[in-house]
Amino acid sequence: MTFLHPWAIWIGIAATAAPVLVHWLTRPRPVRLPLSTLRFVREAVRQQRSWRRLRDFVLLALRTLAVLLLSLAVARPQWGRPLQITDLQGSDAVRVVVLDVSQSMAARVGAVEQIERARTVTANYLRYRPGLAANLILAGARPRGVFDGPSTNFDALREGLARCRALPERSDVNRALDMAARMLAPRSPSDQRRRELVLVSDFQRSNWAKADFSPLPADTHIQFESTAPAEPPANLAILRVGERAAGGQGTAQLDVQVANYTPTARKIAVDVSLGDATCRVSGTCPSLRSTTLVAEIAARRSGWQSGEARLVGVDDALAADNVYPFVVHVRPQPTYILLSRQAAGRRATSSLFVECALAPTARKGRPATAESAAPRVLRVDPATAETSTLASGDLIVLDHPGKLGDEAVKLLAALLRRGRPIVYVAAEPIDATNLKRLSDASGSGLQMPVEFTPPPAGQTRRDLFLTSVRRENPMFGVFGDDLTATIGRLRFAGGLGSRRLTTGVDADVLAVYNDGSAAIVSTASDAGTLAVMNADLGASNLPKTSAFVPLLAELVDQMLQRERGENAAFCGEPLVAHLPAEAGSAAGLRIRGPNGSDADAARCGELADEAVGVVWRWTAPGPPGVYRVERDGQPVFALAVNIPDEESQLDSLPADVLTARLAAGRSAAYRGAADENRQRDDDWKWLAVACVACVLGELGALVAFRA
Repeated sequence: MTFLHPWAIWIGIAATAAPVLVHWLTRPRPVRLPLSTLRFVREAVRQQRSWRRLRDFVLLALRTLAVLLLSLAVARPQWGRPLQITDLQGSDAVRVVVLDVSQSMAARVGAVEQIERARTVTANYLRYRPGLAANLILAGARPRGVFDGPSTNFDALREGLARCRALPERSDVNRALDMAARMLAPRSPSDQRRRELVLVSDFQRSNWAKADFSPLPADTHIQFESTAPAEPPANLAILRVGERAAGGQGTAQLDVQVANYTPTARKIAVDVSLGDATCRVSGTCPSLRSTTLVAEIAARRSGWQSGEARLVGVDDALAADNVYPFVVHVRPQPTYILLSRQAAGRRATSSLFVECALAPTARKGRPATAESAAPRVLRVDPATAETSTLASGDLIVLDHPGKLGDEAVKLLAALLRRGRPIVYVAAEPIDATNLKRLSDASGSGLQMPVEFTPPPAGQTRRDLFLTSVRRENPMFGVFGDDLTATIGRLRFAGGLGSRRLTTGVDADVLAVYNDGSAAIVSTASDAGTLAVMNADLGASNLPKTSAFVPLLAELVDQMLQRERGENAAFCGEPLVAHLPAEAGSAAGLRIRGPNGSDADAARCGELADEAVGVVWRWTAPGPPGVYRVERDGQPVFALAVNIPDEESQLDSLPADVLTARLAAGRSAAYRGAADENRQRDDDWKWLAVACVACVLGELGALVAFRA
């Protein structure tokens, strides 16, 4: 137990001498009276003396107890763990209060949001005290302080606290701690003020597990104020809605991932809408796990379409994550750009095999639309390739391209970074040079697991066969139990040698030849993917087998699936999105918010022309919803802004992790809203009531003894 005003106890102890002194000064004294008969008088005096002694003892006890209770009430006893930061410290101090305003703070415990409890706790640390300077930091995706530094304007701080609300974003804890460290740093060597940091949050595990307190001054006193309940609130959430693939005629398949953060398995139902089409999917989600439901919904037209998934019949702690806006780009049949010096015709060349294998891939699973008449494979001479032509393709294939020019390499690298998948059939020695230049132009975003090298002079690569493949990859999993027999019949020739690099990921090598060189490599590069098939298909038997078309089809489908993406961003976090080539220039484009009003456009970032197209930059995306880029009222791009999925998992870090491991040896204390031993500061009221009762008891005793 501690006391807010311990000096009052000593004053109370000293004050207890007053009733004793009063009783001593007012004690009865003997008086001589001339009486003839003393026997009866002595008996009466003896009886009065016993009665007065009892009365005096009762009155003295009540008066002394009243003084002691009054002094204890003024001292304000506080039970539980001692706090690191209170108003007891009389020295000058600099105090920074960090209030978590992430989405999880909107979770309801009972009928009250955690942010409301946090606001009450924070207000206690923003009270005026002589020698105290304070500031308030609202910790969201972009932490911001009410002032640039500590201030004595406590009225403004409390006004900023009253206006704050939980935001649909996650908290960047380390940025908030860095900001607090700058405010707590001494202004000069003579600045010896006490450093105090108060953290008010639910201390959600996903946000605080990697908190770094090292930037804080070493003498900082830290107080953790938790608003989290004893058990994590029960919550269901939609974590993601992604386009799985185009479905049958005029349909699209969506993966709806739902999480169950409750102690029991739950039956869930989700209503999915896309344009004017709706459907309902349902299933069972295990406790503390997530499950993926597949929704097949009508996509009656091509282009950018917005949709929404909504949990049905759910009453949980966080309502915001029960709705998930999403975007689907219903595409026509893909267009493939084939860069090759080989002429088109019936001659059995490598590029002809690739062109024929791509055609069934284009027809596979694509809805019939007006755009179906577009060419499936567009053969282009690398020497005459233009930016608009390459950017119009859904996938670029290079087969016997010869030596690529510098501009072509730069353009391919730019398209790769923006998300355009590229397949390179490496057959000639010059392809090693092209791949090296493409890797260099792509920068650190492309980390190839191998470096392809020309074969030694005079050495011919032939009769190669596959010794190992990634069986778990869908590219080979499509063959099922026949995989071993299928790859055993394949023989390859031509291609390049390779050597392993330490910078890449070994799992990106999907197949290896018997001479140790890489046969198939697939590596992500920023938003795109580069796949290399290391063989001269014209000199290999692969195109003549039934394995070629499904092998290439699965590879292309994987790459297009990654390029399709989810067109999603997170609230409050910087966004950089590259618009498709068909969007044209930035002039004439307009950004529309979820409600389509003109007022939204001014707060939705900016569009700028760059070498490879239009870039949409937005420093802090707004509330959840679908945002569109339009030209003449028609959408050319759409993007869904959502709440980060980790904000739905409401479990908190335990106190010992915060005060011991994360605080890194600094003076730290923890107080939780659900802690049974948390400090209480309301016992002074009962002490005051007891003091009044003693005074009333004294009056009652006087009346009783007088009677």
